[in-house]
Amino acid sequence: MCPFESESGGAHPVQRFMQLYVRRSIRDMHALLRELQLSMPQMGTLHFLSAEGGHSVSAIAEHLDLSLGATSHLVDRLVQRDLLTRVEDPHDRRQKRVAIAPDGAALVQGIQQRAAVAFEELLEPLPSELRERFERTALEVLAALPPHEATGD
Repeated sequence: MCPFESESGGAHPVQRFMQLYVRRSIRDMHALLRELQLSMPQMGTLHFLSAEGGHSVSAIAEHLDLSLGATSHLVDRLVQRDLLTRVEDPHDRRQKRVAIAPDGAALVQGIQQRAAVAFEELLEPLPSELRERFERTALEVLAALPPHEATGD
């Protein structure tokens, strides 16, 4: 049995819930990307560096599963827009360290706030007891995950 398949053979309830959330939010995400003039890999880079801190271009490329050249080009564009910074690595002067800039951090925070609002809207019709139980269960699941996975740090 597939991990996200119910015993009856249909989609697992968690998968169905995620599909519902994605269907509701994908249009908003595309509009946001157009509004901000960002590609999905650029957005992924901003979120990665926001959560993980500074990294080399090669580490970003590996995370995004992109070529080094494509990643270098997208980092250049984000540096030009003051969303990222690129400085000499203090441990290896031949390497450059890429980090999120204050404007990039603010942008990521705004995106996360918009996503939280969309999630709240999805849960809004639930009776308060069910919503509280859902939140307690989510906290329990997060507590059971390895710390790095649960916090995104």
